[in-house]
Amino acid sequence: MVDNLNPTSQFHPYQPMDDMPQSERSESGVMKKFGSADVTESLGKLRSYARANPGKILGGLAAVAIGIGLLRKRSK
Repeated sequence: MVDNLNPTSQFHPYQPMDDMPQSERSESGVMKKFGSADVTESLGKLRSYARANPGKILGGLAAVAIGIGLLRKRSK
């Protein structure tokens, strides 16, 4: 079967005619509850902390990886 539709077309025939694109839908879930500004601000704080303390971040990641390795069940 050959698809003869315009590849830049946003909608395909199998979508309902009243379906709307994601960019036009209202916010829901976590972003609605906490707000996108709060999430962006928190991520900015985390990034700045990670830039200021790279050793602590890498040490923490190493400790987590070692802990997961120790807790994982060994299968033979």
